[in-house]
Amino acid sequence: MTSGPQHPTPDTHACSAHPADPSMAPAPDAERCAHGQAFEILSTCHEHIGERLGALEEVGRALRDAPELEQQHLATLGEVLAFLDTAIPIHSADEEQSLFPRLRALPTFAGAVGDTPMDCMEAEHIEHGDEKARLKAAIVTRDAGAVGRHAIALANAYRSHIAKEEEVLYPMARQLLTDPAAIADMTEEMRARRREAGLLKC
Repeated sequence: MTSGPQHPTPDTHACSAHPADPSMAPAPDAERCAHGQAFEILSTCHEHIGERLGALEEVGRALRDAPELEQQHLATLGEVLAFLDTAIPIHSADEEQSLFPRLRALPTFAGAVGDTPMDCMEAEHIEHGDEKARLKAAIVTRDAGAVGRHAIALANAYRSHIAKEEEVLYPMARQLLTDPAAIADMTEEMRARRREAGLLKC
């Protein structure tokens, strides 16, 4: 057993959790994402991503039985994918480079290898990338039915992932990461990524 300060016991089954679908609020003012603290930045990014999922689902449903991809479908898909291709790498870096290493360094996760909520979320990040690649491949081949299926699958995967993080991972992280200096460092790292990308919104 590890001696030292006692920490709340985390839910280590984030992958198998089935939280209710979160209600995605309208995007807040850009200043909130640009100047908020670390966990506020992470949740704001989720809100911005969530806004696009409705459009992705709508075009997916329209294409499931459509004979072909039309210009309006391509325009929506192009807009959503352009946003995701910009926002997701930054958000994933926020978690994988700023949040997760600090959680893994805590006594709570001493000796835990490959079986933590962080490992689960990282695995899902890879799965999302694979599903996005399948969607793009279907768009290139103009397979309307496949585009519809992959669009819906990707939207569902992101919604489930966001719910797990908002309802399981982030509350746990807020309980465990209480050092103001650590939060300040995370916040600055996240802001630096956005400054480098030239973004006001994540």
